[in-house]
Amino acid sequence: MRQLKTSPGRLNIYVHDATVRRQVKAAAAKRDLTVTEYCLRAILHQLVQDGERLSRESPATLEAAIRRARQFQAKTFKGHVFSVNSAELIAEARAERGRAR
Repeated sequence: MRQLKTSPGRLNIYVHDATVRRQVKAAAAKRDLTVTEYCLRAILHQLVQDGERLSRESPATLEAAIRRARQFQAKTFKGHVFSVNSAELIAEARAERGRAR
């Protein structure tokens, strides 16, 4: 897992079932992890499963990202191909904002 140099953000999780809380604490202890680290690993694993995060362990990471990008492009643009590159579009939008001020 990659360590960030910024201060960590806080995410509160409310678990109303005491049995689930005990199970999480026990599972973390068995693995010599803090509850925070155990939960973070579980969340990251679920994000990979949901396709919201790429797994660094997967050899097909790049291929999967390209496949999802192509699916998004086909769904969003319905096969339309743009001849203008994104840098030109950004420059044009910035110029228009400057004129509007």
